[in-house]
Amino acid sequence: MLIGVAAVAVVVGCGAGSRSHAERSGVLGAGQERGSWATAAELGWLRKLGRWETTLMRSLDRAGHASSDAAAAPYLGPVRSCSQTLDRQVGRPPTTRLVRALDAVQAACGHLERAADAPDASTAAAEGRAGGKQLLRADQMVPPGEVRALPVVAGASTQSHVDPKLSRIASDLVGKDVEVRCWSRVDWTHLLREEKAYTLHHLDDNTLGFAGVGGSRDNLAPEVCDNLDELQYQHWMPSAVDSKLLLATAVVTLSHEPQHSKGIAVEAQAECYAIQVMRETAQKLGATPGYAAELQRIYWQHYGDELPTYRSAQCASERAYDLDRARTAFP
Repeated sequence: MLIGVAAVAVVVGCGAGSRSHAERSGVLGAGQERGSWATAAELGWLRKLGRWETTLMRSLDRAGHASSDAAAAPYLGPVRSCSQTLDRQVGRPPTTRLVRALDAVQAACGHLERAADAPDASTAAAEGRAGGKQLLRADQMVPPGEVRALPVVAGASTQSHVDPKLSRIASDLVGKDVEVRCWSRVDWTHLLREEKAYTLHHLDDNTLGFAGVGGSRDNLAPEVCDNLDELQYQHWMPSAVDSKLLLATAVVTLSHEPQHSKGIAVEAQAECYAIQVMRETAQKLGATPGYAAELQRIYWQHYGDELPTYRSAQCASERAYDLDRARTAFP
């Protein structure tokens, strides 16, 4: 039983696979912008799906941290009744474009139910992994506004678009093709409305970026892309401390979201990794080595001001989140 639950955690939380490419384009949805934002009925359905998924994932988490199968048993009710509660609490979507996401969740339920009652460890692990992959697949299909195709624009733009250079940088960090999406101010407001419905307000109006765990789309707020555009397309490296901090924050955001696409769910871990790689990211955007180091120094000075979710004592030299223990200075 616990083997199957642990397999779900590995797939959903920290172990998404990667694939190599000779040259990563990072452009997955090239073309004209198309698609529409979620309707009121779709938003209502997304809220129900989000509530249901939260209950399921909480049960999986608690069961996964149990010391034995007997201790895990009380938490597995939502897993064993996965298909029934999905039908009762969520139901069919109001539009056909959400049907594929529901199909993936239903498939996940089948695997998770079999994992919970598997007769042996190997079957439990296999079913758990399959269930986790289906949950990630479903997550990449919603909300509808996020999955719309966007035009590719290699330059500063105020319209919603895929930036090919930012996408290549993110793809290199992840080890697979990842699309960096820069959203217009109007579209970002619509997008957050959908995401807040689906994530039960896990994201808020102050969100600078987000990405699905193990996914292929990194979404950036317009102010983040504005700062990145000024560096990569206008070669602007401000000298004012406040402006440096804003630019450093944008560079860290670009470095942070690919960590989630790589499979890292823990925000503090993703943030710590992003801070350590931000110098290389800044240089790829056009910053000089010295200026990139200055951005990192300024951002690290404010690490203690970050929200508790993004901070960790493990983000230190020779601790769990140290990417290079051979170096003499951190980060």
